[in-house]
Amino acid sequence: MSSILPNVLSSSSSNMSVADEIPKSNEVYVTKRGAKLNLEEIGPKPTKKVALICCMDARIDAFSAFGLKEGESHIIRNGGGRASDSIRSLVISQQQLGTDEIIIMHHTDCGFFTFSESEFRSTLKSNGLPGPDVDAMSFMPMSSDDIDDNVKADVEYLKNHPLIKKESKVSGWVHELKDGSVRRVV
Repeated sequence: MSSILPNVLSSSSSNMSVADEIPKSNEVYVTKRGAKLNLEEIGPKPTKKVALICCMDARIDAFSAFGLKEGESHIIRNGGGRASDSIRSLVISQQQLGTDEIIIMHHTDCGFFTFSESEFRSTLKSNGLPGPDVDAMSFMPMSSDDIDDNVKADVEYLKNHPLIKKESKVSGWVHELKDGSVRRVV
């Protein structure tokens, strides 16, 4: 997985936080980035008019996995890459910033396959978190053990959502973490 970001953060001392090292890392990033892009000229509207929804998993480089560059796409990340957790951002992406295509990308070895809603609620409560607050939140683990079924469900959810443009192109993909490949499901 390639990244424009330097590997400066991995050498942190035990009493420095990642936030403490951001200025040094950013300096390297700015130098490497140089004048490659004038993002102010591009503006906030993605040039490819696409929004990509993917998991927050730190192993995923969402831009590189689909050959995208800064300025070309909105990347909306959340736990599990769930469509229902992305609606607010998608509505803004479409209605304010002109996107007309949505790509759902789930991935192999996702932690959301490792728990159920009820198990997770019980764990949180046993860790002392307030029950009413835990019960008020949906943690949205995968609804099926089959990754393709979950991708299809998220694509259908978006195609039928009243706030998503009916003419939107919506596709669903699986990202294979072992080798970085992607395959289209829908």
